[in-house]
Amino acid sequence: MSVSNNLKNISVQIEEMTKVGLYLGHQKSQANPKMQPFVWTSKNGFQIIDLEASARLLEKAIKFLIDVKAKGGVILLVGTGVVAQDAVKNMAEALGMPHVTERWLGGTITNWPTISKRIAYLKDLEIKKAGGDFSKYTKYEALKLEEKMAKLEKSLGGLKSLIRLPDAVWTTSSKADHIAIVEARRKNIPVVGLVNTSGDPTEFDYPIPGNDSSRGAVSYVLEKVKDALAAVKVQEAVKAE
Repeated sequence: MSVSNNLKNISVQIEEMTKVGLYLGHQKSQANPKMQPFVWTSKNGFQIIDLEASARLLEKAIKFLIDVKAKGGVILLVGTGVVAQDAVKNMAEALGMPHVTERWLGGTITNWPTISKRIAYLKDLEIKKAGGDFSKYTKYEALKLEEKMAKLEKSLGGLKSLIRLPDAVWTTSSKADHIAIVEARRKNIPVVGLVNTSGDPTEFDYPIPGNDSSRGAVSYVLEKVKDALAAVKVQEAVKAE
């Protein structure tokens, strides 16, 4: 299936965006001047996002992510904001992608060698537990290992499939995921994601103007991205056969 066909299958309809409230920006008093090109108007003190721009830039972002995936690249999904956590985790698990939905650990990208060692340690603990090695320890020692493993799972569990730095980073909120954005930019890793009217679109290689404070709006965008990447995954599987 070609990229153009993929994009047709996930065609973005402004009517759908309106229904999920993707057009709702933040208060005008919080506006970032750099977002002005993507603002259609203001109403009752809130900015209204230009959905034509959202649709166009979402399509552009999806095309980029499809290209990364088709070339065997790794996309790291980040959604640490409350409204994004469940949707990001569901998408990541459905597609087998690395993800972060809990607090971003500083250095996850910029200090990858250290983080990768912690991930390796987590995997080692899991192997030992599955193999019954924990029974060799006292109850107290085994309990401490269980607690350590649970803590590592919460913070790094979504990264167990990440064996190197990603080729792209998806973020769901320019505010909640800001540290991830800064680290990705320092390593020259392309950043793709939602940015509301108070955010800075220049921090993104592929910004998508939209409401990042609504579960419905965030889930809508993630579904579009998931559908596109799922199609690429299927193509890879067919090609491998």
